[in-house]
Amino acid sequence: MKKIIILSIILILSINGLTQKIISASNPLEEILQKDFDSTILYSYSNRGYTHNYLIIAKKDSLVYFYRYSSPLKNNFIGDKVPYNSDTRLKLITNQLEFVETKPDINSYFSWVDTKSSNKSIWKDITKYNIWNLVDGAKLDSLDTTCETTTFDMGYEIFKLITKDKIIKLQYYDPKGQNEICKFNQTLDDIIKIEEIIFEYFNSKN
Repeated sequence: MKKIIILSIILILSINGLTQKIISASNPLEEILQKDFDSTILYSYSNRGYTHNYLIIAKKDSLVYFYRYSSPLKNNFIGDKVPYNSDTRLKLITNQLEFVETKPDINSYFSWVDTKSSNKSIWKDITKYNIWNLVDGAKLDSLDTTCETTTFDMGYEIFKLITKDKIIKLQYYDPKGQNEICKFNQTLDDIIKIEEIIFEYFNSKN
């Protein structure tokens, strides 16, 4: 009986290994989070290839710490924020380029948001969706890949799940568009709900 249980655990771990992308820390910020916390959810909320804005939920013992790592422009786009031909615009562009070229770290772009006990925070609301075992977008068997071109180009939703021994990268192409227009997928629905929980909380702290 014990052998069967052990074999079952090994099989589950093997399946997870095949459906999740395990990576190494890609910058000093990820290295620090891996060292200082038990587990961290790092959510990239501007992920169309421009920059690295993160909402960070990091757990140590019974406490959960909330941080932002963000561009001075927040959403990266200057657009109609300032006159086209102006010194203000030039300065904003310069500041944004400095942000893009800076490796994420504990620096001026990093800020504390809140600290709560784990049982009184959104940590419990997120983990009920079993995020640590979700399948990466590239490995979802039920996705209708022929439908991807019909969705709006909303870019990729990227999560990095950081623990002491590994970093799992989960990436999903426009999950909301996929589920609204294409074949429904439960994993994408879970990701959408997790994002809503995170955004609602961090927006309440602005």
